[in-house]
Amino acid sequence: MLQTIADDIWGLPCLAYHVQPSLEPETRAAFEAVQRAFVELWPEPLHVGPKHGLHVTIYPLVTVKGAFDKDAYWQSIARRSQGLLEELCTGHRTLELRFSRLKVTDTAIIATATEETGLIEAIRKRIVRDIPPPPGASPITYDLIHTTLARYRTKASIPDDVIERIESLPVFIMALVKQIRLVRETLFPCLVTDEIAAIPLIGR
Repeated sequence: MLQTIADDIWGLPCLAYHVQPSLEPETRAAFEAVQRAFVELWPEPLHVGPKHGLHVTIYPLVTVKGAFDKDAYWQSIARRSQGLLEELCTGHRTLELRFSRLKVTDTAIIATATEETGLIEAIRKRIVRDIPPPPGASPITYDLIHTTLARYRTKASIPDDVIERIESLPVFIMALVKQIRLVRETLFPCLVTDEIAAIPLIGR
């Protein structure tokens, strides 16, 4: 059995800053088709991310949760963060995110992906190395590329056979990434965002 954790901030105002890859309309449509496939199998109410809010987070420079002065912290790292992205991404070729499986966690249902050029890993490592974390916090370490397709409305115990059925659903999505974006999030989870910068991936 899996004990799920209900999402208590869905649809609420927030403030966060993220590095994200751009997603094409066909990628969002493919994610939506996967959502329809597993929603029918899940026995409890779900928060299902709308198409426009579906995203992949490369790194959260300012996290949604956290009791610190987010505006002041962002101002202290904004220029350095954008410069780092421009250095790593300018001239880089487009990326292909290959989503190939669903994973059920205690907080969400996600689709995981691989990326062969190493750009996402390089961005993460440079941020951890060069951008100081918020006061009192430690750098976040990521080893997964994923998109969150649904979160849980309720706390519930989910049978193993339900999880196995969902995780065995076929997923074959090739997401072409033409830009790396710096975004401000103001309604969770990325239901409202503003683009601060976008670095095109145009190299061959």
